[in-house]
Amino acid sequence: MARKNVVDGLAETLKTCNGFDAVSTGTVSVYSHYALTKGVDRAAIIVNNRFEQVPLTIGGRWEVSYDIDVELYIRHNNNIEQARVDADTYVGNIIAHVNNNRTLGGSAFEAIVAEGRVEDERFTIGGPPYLLEVLTVRAQEIIGG
Repeated sequence: MARKNVVDGLAETLKTCNGFDAVSTGTVSVYSHYALTKGVDRAAIIVNNRFEQVPLTIGGRWEVSYDIDVELYIRHNNNIEQARVDADTYVGNIIAHVNNNRTLGGSAFEAIVAEGRVEDERFTIGGPPYLLEVLTVRAQEIIGG
């Protein structure tokens, strides 16, 4: 396993969430904010944050913990209150999907949405304003041995 596999597993998990699945007007992308210039209603953009590696006391193995950010953009068209209500829904959907697929499709030993924060009420890239909320997914893998 590797961080790229974990990121890909997270992307596939997000694509099954209501609001980001094939029938919705949301999109999931990895490392690219390009979709925001197309005026999508919502986007979950995955970017790497940090990682930490610690040795385990058994069998020459290491635990690697990746903190991977999911930048959740919700277009609000100047109705910030509705965007916050929508954010509550989509954040809940993402948390539920990660909790129900803790291995992210077999790409991680275990994953959890560890924290979240609202970044900005009016974030604009190439057009409509977005509410930006960032969720940090912490995923562990065991390597070596």
